[in-house]
Amino acid sequence: MTNQNSNFNANDLISFLWKSRKILVILGVLAAVSSAVVSLLIEEKFKSVVTIYPTMSSSVVFSETITEDQDVAKFGEEEQVEQMLQILESSAIRQKVVNKYQLMQHYQIDTTDDLKNLDLSETYSDLISYSRNKNGAVLIEVLDKSPDTAMLIAAYISELYDSTKNSIIHERAMYDFTIKKEKLEKLQNDMNMINDTMSKLTSLGVVTQDAYEALTVAMMTAKDPETKAIYQKKIDMTEKYGSVLKSFEVQVEFLSERLATYSSAYELAETNAHHSISHRFKIEDATKPYKKSYPIRWLIVVVSVFSTLFLAIVLLLFYEKFKELKELD
Repeated sequence: MTNQNSNFNANDLISFLWKSRKILVILGVLAAVSSAVVSLLIEEKFKSVVTIYPTMSSSVVFSETITEDQDVAKFGEEEQVEQMLQILESSAIRQKVVNKYQLMQHYQIDTTDDLKNLDLSETYSDLISYSRNKNGAVLIEVLDKSPDTAMLIAAYISELYDSTKNSIIHERAMYDFTIKKEKLEKLQNDMNMINDTMSKLTSLGVVTQDAYEALTVAMMTAKDPETKAIYQKKIDMTEKYGSVLKSFEVQVEFLSERLATYSSAYELAETNAHHSISHRFKIEDATKPYKKSYPIRWLIVVVSVFSTLFLAIVLLLFYEKFKELKELD
């Protein structure tokens, strides 16, 4: 019974479509012609794409041993990709692109309109986009009516990523650099003061523990009274101030270790504060597109025709059902 009803309904639908074929054909032709005309009026857009990867590390490390994550040659992962997307979408990059290519005029936005900035922002977002592909690379995609402009904007945004991130790092790193510079200068001053004091003690005849033992043997074996007197004076000074010299030697060793550590940290802070490095691997340069990317006219026509026919069939079915119900009344 169910199969019979299904066959009956299918046959009814086919009969209905055949009966309405003239209307459907006319509507289909009208939809095709009108959508084709509209698609021809839509301004063509050309797409240029740049493919880049972020680096894992944003600094040059001066330590003799570095971890894998500090390697400047290592490709960034999900966290670095998300950071790259955030920077690319920042207002700092958008404003530089808008100013350089005068996008307010290029996009033909009414500069007297109170909502001109909103219109510019929406147009910018529609035509310039950033996304991540399945391989973790970031795509900079630019649509524009001019293929040359699309290529130039895509390439410029790629370059802006480095300068913008360097600017962010420099702003933060300058404070770190200032502190490390002050600390390093203080350590160096402390080291110079201790070295000066040790030099004065040495000039007075104070020697180290190893030299003291050798000095004692030399005095005992010396035959000249004057030489013995000189040795004895040094021995007396060492016995009096030797502990002071020893404490300074300990301080020098401690300060030397701290200076070595702070020197590496200072070099890293100085690099971050004053030097610019690249934070991206460019996989694919922006190229001039020779084939339009938008609109796809045949797709507009096909979608328009099918949408029109579907809506027409639904309305005609409702109309037929309405007539049946009215006849029953």
